[in-house]
Parts: sequence; structure tokens; C-alpha cells
Amino acid sequence: PTLAEISGAKLPTATLDGVSLLPLLKGGSSQRDSLYHWRGNKLMAVRHKQFKAHFYTEGEYEWNTPALKQHTPPILFDIAQDPAERFPIGPKSTKYHYTEILTTLEQLAKEHLASVTLAAPQMNVCDKSVALWKPDLKVPPSKNYSCCQDPCSSW
Repeated sequence: PTLAEISGAKLPTATLDGVSLLPLLKGGSSQRDSLYHWRGNKLMAVRHKQFKAHFYTEGEYEWNTPALKQHTPPILFDIAQDPAERFPIGPKSTKYHYTEILTTLEQLAKEHLASVTLAAPQMNVCDKSVALWKPDLKVPPSKNYSCCQDPCSSW
């Protein structure tokens, strides 16, 4: 949406998970206060304002350590106070209205999931030798392959 707005291009009629960042680039504010964190076709987390709920966690794409894990209830963080997400907010917190915050984030996730049509990834080609490379990880041999055998299934 940002480049479309800058260039005057017409957006497709499909619902897009995006907004123009042009107002933000011009010194204004963002047009959204919620972000949805996807990994493949799995909604991993939802951020709304200063709070973020992790419904699933997983290690890095290629090494998957630790493995995919569902969290019921989701792990809740105040990322304004804890940007590294090291200190989860618990249900007995006296500083936060845990149930109210979690209910809001779960409702946003439910509404978002209902609005999304899952599709095959547009860039479904991977190369383990360059995927999320970090200096402390051994680089596997280069080999292009399809990232997902069934791109519309949950990971």
C-alpha cells in the first residue's frame, strides 16, 4: 500500500494485510495499532498497542529448536516495558488487567483469522545456506528446495 500510494497505483480489490506507511514517513502516526505475526500459515502472535500475546512459539526456521509449541493460555508481554519479551505477565499480576488484555488480544486474533484466506507463499523457495544466517550457527550446504510441502497446512 505504501508504494501504491506514492506512485498513485490502484490497489487490488482483495483485502490486504497492510496499510500505507506514507503518513508515518511524513512524520505522522501509524494507521494501525494491531500487528499479526505469522510464520507460514500459522498465526503465532498478536500485538495490540503495548501488549503482545504469543499463541505459539518455535525456534528458528531451519533449526526448529525448540519445536513448535502451543500456549494455552497465550504468553502475554508488555513490550513497551519489556521489549525483549523476557518477563511474561501472569494471571495474578497486580500491575495489569490480565484477563481483559488477553480477551482483547484473543478476540483480535479470532477476527483476523476469520478475515484471512490462506494461500501458497509467494516466495516458496528456500536455501538453508542463507536462511536466517547467524555468525554462531554452522551454515548448512546450499540447496534450493520448496519450503513447504503443503503450503496451506499449519506448520
